[in-house]
Amino acid sequence: MAAMTTTEAPPTTDEARRPPLSALVDRLRPAVLDVAVAPHGLEVEVGDPVIFDPLLTEGLPPAAIVLAVGIEGERELVALLHRLGESGAAAAVVKHDGVVDEAVRRAAEESGIALLRTPPELSWGQLYSLLLTASRASGPSPTAAAETPLGDLFALADAVAAAVGGATTIEDAASRVLAYSNLGHRIDPARQETILGRQVPSTWIQRLHDSGVFRRLWQTDEVVRIADFAAEDAGYLPRIAVAVRAGGELLGSIWVIEGDQPFGPGAERALRDAAGLAALHLLRHRTATDVNRQRRADALVGLLTGGGTNGAAPGLLGLDPGQPAVVAAFDLGDSDEATLVVAAQRLADLVAVYCESFRRRAACAIDRSRVYALVPLDAEGDDAAAVALAGSVVDRARHALRLPVRAGLGSVVSGLELVAASRREADEVLDAIEPGSDTRVTSIGAMRSQVILRRLAAVARTDPFLTAGRVSALAEQDAAKGTAWVATLKAYFDAFGDMAAAAAQVNVHPNTFRYRLRRITEVFGLDLTDPDERLVAELQLRFLPPSS
Repeated sequence: MAAMTTTEAPPTTDEARRPPLSALVDRLRPAVLDVAVAPHGLEVEVGDPVIFDPLLTEGLPPAAIVLAVGIEGERELVALLHRLGESGAAAAVVKHDGVVDEAVRRAAEESGIALLRTPPELSWGQLYSLLLTASRASGPSPTAAAETPLGDLFALADAVAAAVGGATTIEDAASRVLAYSNLGHRIDPARQETILGRQVPSTWIQRLHDSGVFRRLWQTDEVVRIADFAAEDAGYLPRIAVAVRAGGELLGSIWVIEGDQPFGPGAERALRDAAGLAALHLLRHRTATDVNRQRRADALVGLLTGGGTNGAAPGLLGLDPGQPAVVAAFDLGDSDEATLVVAAQRLADLVAVYCESFRRRAACAIDRSRVYALVPLDAEGDDAAAVALAGSVVDRARHALRLPVRAGLGSVVSGLELVAASRREADEVLDAIEPGSDTRVTSIGAMRSQVILRRLAAVARTDPFLTAGRVSALAEQDAAKGTAWVATLKAYFDAFGDMAAAAAQVNVHPNTFRYRLRRITEVFGLDLTDPDERLVAELQLRFLPPSS
């Protein structure tokens, strides 16, 4: 478990100067963020985005931007604004695309809280990530990419857009949008969907993959032109793209849309030059998360392996030690080591985003070919939301990332000290899924019998006494003489004593089957009328190696 890492982006440091609200609005308006009420104007400093938690409003970071997750209706929003006004928060974000009620406006003015709107179709997790990236802005976007403050990806996107001459997005290696330009260049529906979803839509990923665009992009440092779709889709504009690398490692890509005017002769050169600068920015962007990521990784590893519940782990992960939780494990299947490393990181990032989208302050970690999510639950301990989250992750990973992912969930536990037990069960659930099965998501509740049998078989492998006896003698004679005693007995148990059904399983006449069964009782002394002996015999059959 030493190689585990977490994937949640950290907040900006307290020492760093907080950006003004105007910087975030300039970078995210109008597709992502809009201002409904600003009692103190747009030059107020704003801090970290925070998912709303009714238990934590008194301990919010200074000047926090609170995402009003779960707040519905005018009355709840008015109450929230007044509470935030007493907590030192700076702004609240609501999902709203219409006119804000007068009572809500008045509450915002009275509390001094800026009220921001985001489109209903944008997930909270996606908004959270965009706000984190945009909050690293250092001021107005410079006109040259070389002058862009290191790590300010939105400013870099604006600078590239100005230099190349088209709307620009900066994406990571998993096609997640880290930042985009906002200089008024023409865009198309695919770009609009990408911004709203903070992820290239799965339909476009599939088209880009099938047409070989990704293959061309990842295999060269040259600029790739993508105009293939413009002829078949009038809404799609041509664009150019370039991969961003550092030391041979793929960090992401930059995409620029061709607007009303065709790209000039210097456009490709400008984009190629921007790729080198972007590598420094993406490395800085990634490095900024490493310290917090490692601390959270260590904390989560402690919980998953049975330690860390009495230390700082609950605080680092933002979890209540007594809160119900469940571990979801995601398996990537078999592949070469290098492929698994890249795929596991992409999957872990996806899990982290979905956890935010499902309003779960979940932590995420990687161990070889599996990704683990620790998902806190409501007080009732209902794991339905966790199962839905796992299903969404699996579907997205299979369609967008083209990863053959399966998910298994352990039992709901009543506190963090029991997380290791839930993690073990989640692993066992995945191990118990039959090869070739269509099962994509399942839980210990659905697989308990199989898991129990696997545990008993593991114990039997360490204690020869548990496998010795009449069933072992049957298997030995089958191996020595080519008889079918084991298959006959197994068919009898599987058919619950129905001779006709059991005979059909081994493809013999019922009378032949009865004769074989009688010989088993006579030759080997197996008393099938004794319930204890039947139970032990059936278990020992399960303990036999598959070759038997």
